[in-house]
Amino acid sequence: MVKKYTGQKAHVWIDSGNGEVITTGSTNPGTKYFVMNKADNSSIAVPEGVIFQSPMAETQITLAAGDRLYRIDEDRFCKTSASFELSEGAVDVGDDCHPASQIADGVTAFSGSMSGLFRYDPVTDDVENVTMDILNKFMTVIKDSGSGSYSIHEKDDAQAYILTHLNSDAGPGQIETWLFAPIVITSMSLSLGHTDPQSKDVSFVLGHGSPIIYQVPAAA
Repeated sequence: MVKKYTGQKAHVWIDSGNGEVITTGSTNPGTKYFVMNKADNSSIAVPEGVIFQSPMAETQITLAAGDRLYRIDEDRFCKTSASFELSEGAVDVGDDCHPASQIADGVTAFSGSMSGLFRYDPVTDDVENVTMDILNKFMTVIKDSGSGSYSIHEKDDAQAYILTHLNSDAGPGQIETWLFAPIVITSMSLSLGHTDPQSKDVSFVLGHGSPIIYQVPAAA
């Protein structure tokens, strides 16, 4: 019998785009990377501009001179709703033999939005990292220790990465299906009504790279 899932089974992670760039050595087991550049003799099997996961336990991928990988660090975005839209334009190639004919222009547009609640650490009451990282896309974040030291995180509008595990119930040996995309977060609105939960709405468009569907066996 065919299985069907509700949207609750789709779990979303965000990487804010502030992580480590790897140019030498080898990949780490079971780690997700974004391919920034590939050398001519690269052992990386996927093209530039997409995300892949390194082998779980087998021999890792050794980087060649000229390879550049961005290591993805996922922070869970606990959503209340999410929607993605993909579209492709068309080019009019009609003539008097084939009036009104069109062909695809080959350019995929990707955009979407997500909503979620503000979440605070139960011990420190600090705002969760993923929310602060998104706020940092639009504003400088200053953290005051209360004892005279300050850390300043300048506004950083670098592209982020969205990873959506569509079937989070997949068990060992079953196939996980992910939607991966580099994104630019274009807006964030906050809702702070007196009788409503504190919430955030985030919109995004495609960044530098390509959206992909990625399938991999679930880890044991």
